[in-house]
Amino acid sequence: MEVSEDKLELVNKIKKYRGCKESIKNLKMENDLLKADNGDYKDSLADLQSIFIDRSELLDEINDLKEENNKLKSDLEYSNNYFDFIITSPNEVNSVYGEIRSCLADAEREVLVCSPWITYLTTEFNNFNKKVNIKVITNCRDEDIKSGITDKDKLRVLHDNIGADLRFNNKLHAKLMIIDSKVAIISSANLTRSGLHVNYEAGVIIKKKRDVLKAAEFFNDVWMRSKPLTIDMVKG
Repeated sequence: MEVSEDKLELVNKIKKYRGCKESIKNLKMENDLLKADNGDYKDSLADLQSIFIDRSELLDEINDLKEENNKLKSDLEYSNNYFDFIITSPNEVNSVYGEIRSCLADAEREVLVCSPWITYLTTEFNNFNKKVNIKVITNCRDEDIKSGITDKDKLRVLHDNIGADLRFNNKLHAKLMIIDSKVAIISSANLTRSGLHVNYEAGVIIKKKRDVLKAAEFFNDVWMRSKPLTIDMVKG
């Protein structure tokens, strides 16, 4: 039986259609599988990102803790140096004098001095040419000047050569020096050769901000209660 070409063509189209339909079905199945895999990949990626973020945050926290630990170590080391005992002793290292010289050499803004008797100035005072505000409170009794425990020449050096602002208060007995509101030296030593080199003197150097500011507050209170020491009063 002879089959017409039209029928053969139709049969071929039907076969081709069925093949395409099967291919489309397979492609849809593959697409569904890819979508499922893609969802799994997205979930895995999200998990990895979460893990990475957690790790990054953990590293940041570790670094913050390290910085905090280093700061605590630094603060502890600094706090251990808040106070130091200093002395003057015959024929030994005189740490009062050494600390005064060292602190004066580092002064940048302000030096506040209380010393009832002044007959000796360190090299740093004699060569003080920085733009530093210097205030000095001392005694100014005629009997002290006559006996030599107050040296008018040294007071003139402080006034003329160094530009210090001088005041006197004959009730003053405190001996202290404050540098830049950072360091306070409080001791029994006057600014005399005996006080800085010969006598047995003792005191402390303070670097704790709160206590240095208390010392400065004390100085300012005495300063306000003291009288100006004019150049006429210290003329030879």
